[in-house]
Amino acid sequence: MADDKMTKKSRTGLCAILLFLVTTAGVSLLCFLNDYARIDMLRNVVLSGMGCFAVLFILVQSTEKHLYEYDNEEHLLRFTGLYAVCLVLAAACSYLPSEGWPFLTVFVLLALFSNTLIGISAGGLLLAISVLFAGCGTEVFVLYFTCGMIGAGLFMRLNDRDKLIVPVLLSVTFLLVGETACVVIYANQTLKWELFLVPFMNVIINIVLLFILLKFFSNMVIYKYRDKYMEINDQECTLLVELKAYSKEEYYRAVHTAYFCDRIAKKLNLDVDAVKAGGYYHRIGVLQGEVSYEKTAELIKPYAFPPAARRLLTEYLTSGNSLKSKESAVLLLADTVISSVLQLIAEDSGKQIDYDALIEKIFWEKRESTVLVECNITMREFNNMKNIFKEEKLYYDFLR
Repeated sequence: MADDKMTKKSRTGLCAILLFLVTTAGVSLLCFLNDYARIDMLRNVVLSGMGCFAVLFILVQSTEKHLYEYDNEEHLLRFTGLYAVCLVLAAACSYLPSEGWPFLTVFVLLALFSNTLIGISAGGLLLAISVLFAGCGTEVFVLYFTCGMIGAGLFMRLNDRDKLIVPVLLSVTFLLVGETACVVIYANQTLKWELFLVPFMNVIINIVLLFILLKFFSNMVIYKYRDKYMEINDQECTLLVELKAYSKEEYYRAVHTAYFCDRIAKKLNLDVDAVKAGGYYHRIGVLQGEVSYEKTAELIKPYAFPPAARRLLTEYLTSGNSLKSKESAVLLLADTVISSVLQLIAEDSGKQIDYDALIEKIFWEKRESTVLVECNITMREFNNMKNIFKEEKLYYDFLR
């Protein structure tokens, strides 16, 4: 674990250094190409450096608290490369009419390959650079920053069940409305259709770019581990078959825990496949005589678990009394409820169980303990989980 932490810190540090160097060097080069005076160059480099520090602070905090979406925490260099490409685009935009800037796509791209907050802050920095060098007014920054925030929010936590047409149309509709209000009406000319030409072309360009981006993102991230999850989340997976042969009690505990992990993860819009895998394999270490991270890591290594599933199992099995992610909280509560119900049934299969009281007790104990003190789950999500467990009384009777 120490080596893993060092690797993560080294990777994060390297990306932070590269992002800062790329930003300051890019702004310096842009100042040189535009023949800026030294005092103006100094101002621009300092301001861009300050903005970059803000982005880096959020990036480091996201790494420490595991706030990245998908597998982005494992691929910070990928984000760094995409940021560099967007910086070049931002520099090019300073030479183009402001009505045609594709910053909606830039914000969405940066958010998808990191998380929403990093995407908005990094996109805002690049937008500020374009506005600064183009000499645009404040309204241009507000226009694209607002549309960028909306776009990043609409495309947050994509999965294969999402209907992408609606967020695309909504985001470009906001862009068209914003451009009409901030660009066309501000032109101080007689209103005629020619004024809408560039904003309309910008909408078309962003639609095309968004669909290209979403196709690229789906192939590279969302569906990258689809086949692997289908393999390991199949109850006929070799490792689960071994668990069933070793102990049917452990096997069915894993199956029932995975069922609730799947239901709750869908309700809370979490990484369903990773949480379900956590439900199946969080106690797989019993095959080696010990439920521990070391034994679990040894058993799952030949199966090349996706990063999100490995990260969940690592946190769950090593964090002790202090879980941080929502996925770990879901796994903890699902396992606790299932194990408690199975234990009561084992003691007396004919006994009537007050499931509501049992679930209330479990959730109260977990809330009062230290295990979820640092968890980023909200009270609303916590109560939603509790309600899902209470709705499944027929399922618990099936366990008999």
